[in-house]
Amino acid sequence: MTVKKRITLLIIAAGLVSGLLFSATVFYELIEQPFDILDAVLKEEAYRAARMSVMKQKESGSAPFDSTADAIYPYWIEIYEQGTDRMLYQSGLARLATLSPVKAGASAIASVIIPRELIDLDQDRVQEVTFRVRTFLVPLDGRVFSVQIARPIEKLEEEIWDLVLGLFAGFIFSCIALIAISHFMAGKILEPIGKMKELTRQISEENLDKRITTGQGRDEFSELARTINWMLDRLQDSFVRQRNFLFDTSHELKTPLTTMRLAIDEICTSETDNLPVLAKENLFQLNNYVLRMERLVKDLLNLSSLETMTVIDRKPVYMTELLSSLATDYRVLADAQKIQMDIHLPPQLSIQGDMEKINRAFSNILDNAVKYNVDGGRIEVVGAQSEDDLTITVTNAGPGVAEAEIDKVFDQFYRVEKSRSLQHGGSGLGLSIVKRIVELHKGKVTFESRQGDWTRVTVSLPRHREM
Repeated sequence: MTVKKRITLLIIAAGLVSGLLFSATVFYELIEQPFDILDAVLKEEAYRAARMSVMKQKESGSAPFDSTADAIYPYWIEIYEQGTDRMLYQSGLARLATLSPVKAGASAIASVIIPRELIDLDQDRVQEVTFRVRTFLVPLDGRVFSVQIARPIEKLEEEIWDLVLGLFAGFIFSCIALIAISHFMAGKILEPIGKMKELTRQISEENLDKRITTGQGRDEFSELARTINWMLDRLQDSFVRQRNFLFDTSHELKTPLTTMRLAIDEICTSETDNLPVLAKENLFQLNNYVLRMERLVKDLLNLSSLETMTVIDRKPVYMTELLSSLATDYRVLADAQKIQMDIHLPPQLSIQGDMEKINRAFSNILDNAVKYNVDGGRIEVVGAQSEDDLTITVTNAGPGVAEAEIDKVFDQFYRVEKSRSLQHGGSGLGLSIVKRIVELHKGKVTFESRQGDWTRVTVSLPRHREM
């Protein structure tokens, strides 16, 4: 799971928890408020009914007064004198429905069946009516009366259900809005990380001097950017020192190796007749080693100089003539191994680039095509160009390269078959040089192979792009 998704889920979870707590609080207050108001009304009505019942009792003597006239009175009321079971008053609604007694000071919700034919109280489909029931102790004239009073709350129930549905719909809508806002906020939070990632991807050994913009803030992202820049400073310093060391070492080795090779050549051409056979063999072997070391040092110097370059001197390069000339040079080596060379180059292939470096790159490619081939094999060079790009493909028969090794062939000092490379004096730097030259020309080089069958190197170069 990505960090963005984690942040989004955390924001959603926090929002849902806070939303649920807020909704529960609001729901509780909205539910309690109408019941508090209703209880206050019931208390006021209970006291009024108690006073009326006492007054009627005084007028009619000890018998309870007749309540037939208020048969549709909206309140359910029963009044008893405290300490006796004598009923002083019963409302008309109380005669239609019986409610369970409720302790004084307590409240309850009760439901009873009352046919709509008797009285219309907005009953539901099963003729059920819900009441809010309270019992109050009312002191009057030195006596205490127990008043149990109730009122239908069918309308209130409907309003409560509407409130529940409204809160639920609002909660669903807020969840959808929360998800969208969380996704947006997670993106805004991680935006500096995305910028750092893109800038870091652009930094390579060719442009180690690039740095991430830190700004003036002291937040965690600014600290991270400064830490990355500090790490890049150390990497650049190490890389530069390593490259300088390699360049200086190669340069220092060049002169002694040249002197050694000239001395050995002189010995081999003038004094070998007086030397023992074993000494001759060792001398010729030493000469081969010196030649290989010279080539290695030369390649190291070339690669080091290429790595320090960022731009090239751009001039017209006529690829048809350049590749034809190289093919003529390597045809001698190919004929020695009975390798057939087929050249298919359209006339007037050209690009804007550095002719010397392009020549070096394709020289390395053709050199490998001849060396890593089989007797009686084949080399094919095919060129094509479009309005924007030029593509050269060099294919040769031979042992090929295993699929697992293909991604490593452009690495420095990497050799697929070390014994064969040593036999031909390979250093493992040829394709690294090719890749660097192509990169300097803003082009692309690819390597394809089928083990035991063929190998193909394809170079694509822009024709007119600014270097």
